[in-house]
Amino acid sequence: MTAKVREEKPCLQHGMNGLQCNANGQRLTTVKHRDAFIGIDVGGTTIEGVLIDEAGGVITTRRSDSAQGDDAVAKQTAMMIDGLRVLGSELGLALVGIGIGIPGTVDVETGEVVNAVNLGISHFNLESRIAQFIPGVPIRIENDVNAAALGAWTMLGKCNPRGEIKNEMKNEMKMAFLNLGTGLACGIVDHGHIDHGSTGVAGEIGHIPVEVHGYPCACGQRGCLETVASGSGVAKLWPTRHGYALPALLSAVQRGDQSARTILNTVIQGMSMAVMIIAMSIDPQVIVIGGGLARSGQPLLDAITADLRIRAQSSAFISGLRLPQRLMLAPVSQPIGAIGAATIAADRHRISS
Repeated sequence: MTAKVREEKPCLQHGMNGLQCNANGQRLTTVKHRDAFIGIDVGGTTIEGVLIDEAGGVITTRRSDSAQGDDAVAKQTAMMIDGLRVLGSELGLALVGIGIGIPGTVDVETGEVVNAVNLGISHFNLESRIAQFIPGVPIRIENDVNAAALGAWTMLGKCNPRGEIKNEMKNEMKMAFLNLGTGLACGIVDHGHIDHGSTGVAGEIGHIPVEVHGYPCACGQRGCLETVASGSGVAKLWPTRHGYALPALLSAVQRGDQSARTILNTVIQGMSMAVMIIAMSIDPQVIVIGGGLARSGQPLLDAITADLRIRAQSSAFISGLRLPQRLMLAPVSQPIGAIGAATIAADRHRISS
């Protein structure tokens, strides 16, 4: 694509040599733009946006609290895209693709979003809504956890402190991304491609009803893993007026609060169960733990691995899975969901080109 930029040498008359001039007589020439892509991660709590260039470099990011409902989510998403688009244009970048990750069941071919319960959405077409605000740019809608999984996959070398995973290894491996966010779900990247399953619900392990307490879930079932091993679940188990529930729960445990210890055990056991379900159903080489709860960092990872080691003591089968060695934390300082969504848009652009 081309765009007009200013060349400081003045020309003698308008239209000289087929070039145009501005009102000050300065000649305008044409140069090739760098392509740019926008990725949006619509979460149940926050919405994040990122602008990347054609080489995958992050230009800037945006973040705000999430809106609720079809119209509000569509409008907020479009406004964030437009702000990033304007900035990119000022930097000489041409927007050629948009990727959006959103909770719920997503039809990646049509842009239909169903049952994004944490956003108050039952059924709407996000792609067509955004196209009304931002016409002429290809849009790709993806489940938010799948987008985050691809974002984590692109950064595997950076989020692995041991440095054992090199870029050349990533294309040959299967990776699972365990998202401990407002909800609980898993994204799967196999040889660099998102695995959607046959109906688009691959990885929705948060709604497997195996938790013994039988707490009611927003999906209509009882005992789903999401009721204890997610941000919304922890907030119900340990309400707090200030800040986030999990840090408050961990702090209470450190103060010796026994009721907090009991609740934390329930939470950690649910997370460990999610790890085991992933390992025994998908069997990936790496399980990356991310999402809002992962911001608790190494203490959370240590608690999960400690529980897995206790389980392994009584089961040679579980011990043989070597689950602690497969786990690593996602880089919580990076908007990997938005980066993954932008990467999806970039991959689609490359294929179509």
